[in-house]
Amino acid sequence: MDPKLSPDDAVLIFGDIQDNISKFPLTNPREEILRSARLLAKLAELFDIPTIAMTIPRRDGTSANVVPEITQTRSKFTHIERSRPDSFQVPEIRTAIENTGRKAMIICGIATEIVVQWLALSGRARGYQVYLVVDACGGLGERSEQAAFSRMQAAGVVMTSVVSLAGEFSGDFRGGKGRDVINIVYERMGIATSEEPSGL
Repeated sequence: MDPKLSPDDAVLIFGDIQDNISKFPLTNPREEILRSARLLAKLAELFDIPTIAMTIPRRDGTSANVVPEITQTRSKFTHIERSRPDSFQVPEIRTAIENTGRKAMIICGIATEIVVQWLALSGRARGYQVYLVVDACGGLGERSEQAAFSRMQAAGVVMTSVVSLAGEFSGDFRGGKGRDVINIVYERMGIATSEEPSGL
């Protein structure tokens, strides 16, 4: 059995990476979260991975916007407003995930301790493989985020990163989609594609 995750098996879910929340003080710098989210959206665009972007209402009750790093990169995504900590308790979200027919969830978001943790734990309880992209997450505090990571790992959640996922998806990186994926890795590393490092 191939241990690698196939993009054909996956659904990508962004949890509350929205205009107001992404400005909060977090364990991961805002710029890192947004850059990682954009590169995840690039991977989803390249492999046409079903994508769901969740948001929660602002404190005044108005709807929030998904950040442009996602909306301007992924041409097809489903935006759903959630109203509970556990997204699987929101019928529209649960149905949207089920309707993809995918058995693996790639997840990330803000905050790690709330939307990400409950999405991961409920997904595992329902038999999904869950891959948590740590560099596209932000926690409210170092200790509370670490507790959430530990609980998710104990439930069988796989910790990964944008670069790790890209490596899983790349295949032959001498051309085609594989080459496009490796360019995403270079971008994550801050290397211009014209610089051609000696190896990965």
